[in-house]
Amino acid sequence: CAPSTFGSAPQPSGASSHHPIQRAKKAWRRCDRTGQWAEDDYTQCPYASEVTRVLHELTQMTINTSNAQPLAQQLVAFTSRAGDFSDVMDVIFVTHLVERLTCLVDQLRDLGDCISDIASNMMLVEEHILWMAQNEARACTRIVQCVERIADLALTIDTQVISKVSPNIALEAFLIRPSNFQGLSCTAVQRAPLPPLSGQRADGDQDAIGDLLLNFKCHPVNGSGSPASQLRKVQYIEIDWLDNKAHTE
Repeated sequence: CAPSTFGSAPQPSGASSHHPIQRAKKAWRRCDRTGQWAEDDYTQCPYASEVTRVLHELTQMTINTSNAQPLAQQLVAFTSRAGDFSDVMDVIFVTHLVERLTCLVDQLRDLGDCISDIASNMMLVEEHILWMAQNEARACTRIVQCVERIADLALTIDTQVISKVSPNIALEAFLIRPSNFQGLSCTAVQRAPLPPLSGQRADGDQDAIGDLLLNFKCHPVNGSGSPASQLRKVQYIEIDWLDNKAHTE
């Protein structure tokens, strides 16, 4: 197999980039004591995909409060192309990085937004690759748990409500008093995509992308009416701005 190449991974501020001179990597195949060939050993070979190599190198970095924020921002940009990920290890490596970043949310609150965006981007990965990553390493479950943990780490006496919206994820968290909690009433509103205007680029601009984001709001139900009727208020509304129609479930 070919020698590994370095220098392609994004380098966050404060991260040192020094790799010793690498010897040529080789695949191995040994024979056992009975003279039979053992399984091929490719563990010393670099990954064939440049994306996988970059993500693997990022997992070898030490992540701390000095470089976590720039690394998270670069990972948001990197995973914006997650629809092109072709290796199950791409998902697993991102999962490792997200878990390590999540451990620093209590010290760097802005990391929560990045983690939510990364998780949202990973939903663009081809479904079969996500399925394999889930089977092999519970990668999807672990990413969801990181998003859930954002609330646990960020909610404090001073911050009692959290609202984060990414293209594929909407998260709201509250501090509640169990003694008088009767439930939540939640509404999700998403603007239906508009056809591109004449002369507009097919991919649109950032404002157009922002228009497609979910508007997700929750609030504790009040004491009027029965709790059961209040809990039934949870609804999803999709608004088609062209036909001025609203669909409610």
